[in-house]
Amino acid sequence: MEARREQVAILQELMEADERLRELKRRVDAQAAEKQRRRSEADLVAGALARDKERLAAAEKRRRDATREVEIAQAHKRDSEKKLSAVKTNEEYRALLKEIAAAEEKTRALEEAILRTLEEEETARRAGAAVAVELREKEQAAAEEAGRFESELTAAREEQQGLLARRAEFVARLPAGARAKYERLWSSKGDTAIVPVEGGACGGCHYRLPPQTVNEVRAGERMMLCEGCGRILVWSEPR
Repeated sequence: MEARREQVAILQELMEADERLRELKRRVDAQAAEKQRRRSEADLVAGALARDKERLAAAEKRRRDATREVEIAQAHKRDSEKKLSAVKTNEEYRALLKEIAAAEEKTRALEEAILRTLEEEETARRAGAAVAVELREKEQAAAEEAGRFESELTAAREEQQGLLARRAEFVARLPAGARAKYERLWSSKGDTAIVPVEGGACGGCHYRLPPQTVNEVRAGERMMLCEGCGRILVWSEPR
């Protein structure tokens, strides 16, 4: 009986180690997810800043192109004005006046476009400045989270190594059959493989246990499994 009780105690210690290992993994996974979330936020803002810069560059190019076109239109107007004094027919004169008017109209339209582009540039600059501030904040948050993650990961790995060493000791002290049964239950149940009897029922699935099963669990002479879920049953004195 004492050997059986020692075996149950080892199984319980093994499960505690496994539960802690699982909790460590969950904690590291959660920290990794938060790290990725912070990085994704920073990347999104960086993308927005890049788009603002592209809009600004495009607006500046449109303004430069429009400015060159104004210069060309004005030069064409000056050339036409110079030719006015040399024309010999009314038809040529009217044609030159039409060219001058067209150059003036084109200049006005281009100058209006330049003004709108200047407004676009100013808007893009203001937006870019605001996004740049946000990006610095997001990058700082991402860097801080990455630092926390690395610290958490280092601590978790150190604790994990100790737990794995303890786990190996527990496993080595168990009979092969008990070990295999525990490993199978731990893998299949996804939570606890060993549960206490609570009020005559399984502490895992709450299946009402036959009185004989309860008595055998209390006696502790052999390993007892819940007929409902298959978990290993242990006796816990009522409080």
